[in-house]
Amino acid sequence: MTFNFTVPTATESKLFQLETGETIIFVGANGGGKTRLTVHIENVLGIQSHRISAHRALNLNPGVAKIAEKKALAGLRTEHPDESSLQNPGRRAGSRWGNKHATHLLNDFEYLIQALFADQSNTALQAYQRHKPGAEATDEPFRTTKFDKLEEIWRALLPHRKLHISGDDILVSIPGRDEKYTASEMSDGERAIFYMIGQALVAAENTVLIVDEPELHVHRSIMSKLWDAIEAARPDCGFVFITHDLEFAASRAAQKFVIKDYSPVPTWDIEAVPENTGFADLLLHSHRHPQRRNR
Repeated sequence: MTFNFTVPTATESKLFQLETGETIIFVGANGGGKTRLTVHIENVLGIQSHRISAHRALNLNPGVAKIAEKKALAGLRTEHPDESSLQNPGRRAGSRWGNKHATHLLNDFEYLIQALFADQSNTALQAYQRHKPGAEATDEPFRTTKFDKLEEIWRALLPHRKLHISGDDILVSIPGRDEKYTASEMSDGERAIFYMIGQALVAAENTVLIVDEPELHVHRSIMSKLWDAIEAARPDCGFVFITHDLEFAASRAAQKFVIKDYSPVPTWDIEAVPENTGFADLLLHSHRHPQRRNR
């Protein structure tokens, strides 16, 4: 599947194409219009996109009330737990982003947890229905839950912290010790990793995930492994990363672009980074007028 979006420049609209399984990275300095670009791309792609703001709350509450999976997913995508909201882009603008797309605090962790618990519950129920006494034999393969996949990625990244996920709670322990503590007491980095893995796993099929500052709260030593695992888990999706971290951008296999200038009109001056070259020269020669600086 091909995703197309255009970005206005001073002279014309620039077309970007992204296939499922592919990544585009935009690199820019602070105040260079990066967040405004994520907003623009989301608005162009509409419900085919799922944007994760850099300005996001990381309050992990495993004790949140459990709700139906469809309601949780609708809430996650639009901040309104009503399936009809998925067909109404205005609700996403008003509820999810508070009509302040670039500056509103994204606070969707509870919907994410609800979606993961609901998927686990529904998957367990389907397995029971297939294997309960009197059920007809079926060749339907066993389906793992999204929690299973999240835990698998987590274990590879953070072997020094073990997740214990039950039907209604998430606990954490240090391997070799009996003591457990609630997931709400995890560090900022641990909660950020849990959040980003979960967001990718519950995203709708054939979606573009737009991530502003994917490096936020994540230790550099596991950054590449984290996004390698997330991209591998969602080969049906496209990824757009907006970052100021040159090392992160250089480490990814992706189409790469530098945001050289931004005007609140809005227009962007974006230049492609040729393969097998770095970002330094392009950033060095980029020029932004002070009055244009905006997130």
